[in-house]
Order: sequence, then structure tokens, then C-alpha cells
Amino acid sequence: MELNTLREGECVHDFVGPLGKATEIEGLKNVCVVGGGVGCAIALPVAQALHAQGTRVTGIVGFRAKDLVIMTDDGASGCTGVVPAPLAEKLAAGETFDEVITIGPLIMMKFVVATTRPHNVKTVVSMNPIMVDGTGMCGGCRLTVGGQTKFACVDGPDFDGFEVDFDEAMHRGTMYREFEAHAREQACNLFKKEVE
Repeated sequence: MELNTLREGECVHDFVGPLGKATEIEGLKNVCVVGGGVGCAIALPVAQALHAQGTRVTGIVGFRAKDLVIMTDDGASGCTGVVPAPLAEKLAAGETFDEVITIGPLIMMKFVVATTRPHNVKTVVSMNPIMVDGTGMCGGCRLTVGGQTKFACVDGPDFDGFEVDFDEAMHRGTMYREFEAHAREQACNLFKKEVE
């Protein structure tokens, strides 16, 4: 919220970012990058880095509605549906990806993994959506991976999608929904008073 209040030329005094590990892309020859919603902002530089190293990149991106799409080359907003559908079509047609990298809402990533699992295509999920402070102190990004407790901001954010307990992560994400809505409303009201 503080970043959104800044005007051109202003800055944030201090910032602590994620402590996690970089996305591993070396040696990959044929990758599908699946992005959803704001996850597309993270998927883009991953796809660009893959392309820059000579990897064949297939991109599948999804947004809730066409008014959220910034632009397309031909001016169209694309196909109707969810991102696992075109991925499933490609895999059924015999496409052999070295890896699928997916970044977006947890439910989307869960279904991308469900799509790739029968084809045994390695699927890396970015657990950025559950990160809170990015420093490993709050515990908000705790999740179960392969039966072990991990933290997205320190141990990830990328994990083997076949090992992530998505149901647990999604349930944890709803535990504080009411509190978060109240806190956001209070912060917005305070900001409005300061602006006035």
C-alpha cells in the first residue's frame, strides 16, 4: 500500500526482499511457462531469461477478465477458459516439455500440477502468493513440501509441484481473511484522512 502512495521521484527508505533461491533454468531446452493473474509479472522475466539462453518457450497466461489484459500483439484477448486446458491439449498432442514452470494463484497451480502429473512432466511451482514479509520471520509462508515444513521466502519460492500440499496452503490462506479485510479497510480510511 505504501508503494502505491508514492509519486514520481519518491522512494521507500528501506526494503527487505525475499531471501529465497533463484529460479533454476540452466540446461532446459523446451519449457512451458504458465502464468496467472499477477503471477504473470513474475512469469515474464522467467520466460525472457529462458529465451535468452536459447530455450524454446511456450507461454500460457490467464487473467480473470479481458479488462485485466494489458495488451496482445493482435489486439485480441485470447481464448476463454482456464490455463490448464491449453496445457492439457499440448500434452495430449505429444508435446514433450523438459519442465513446466507455473506462477499464479494457488488453485491454478494446483490444477496445472494435476494436468502435468499423468504425463510425468516435472512441474515447478512458485509459492510467491503465500509470502508475507519475505524475510523468514513471520511464518506466513509456511507450507508442506514432500511431508516437510518449508518456508516459501527462505526455502523457495520455487518447489517441485508434485510435492506441495496445495490444500493445506489454500486453507491457511483463508484463516485470516476477515481480519485482513478489516485491517485493509482501516488502513484505507486512515490514508483517505491523510490525503484530505
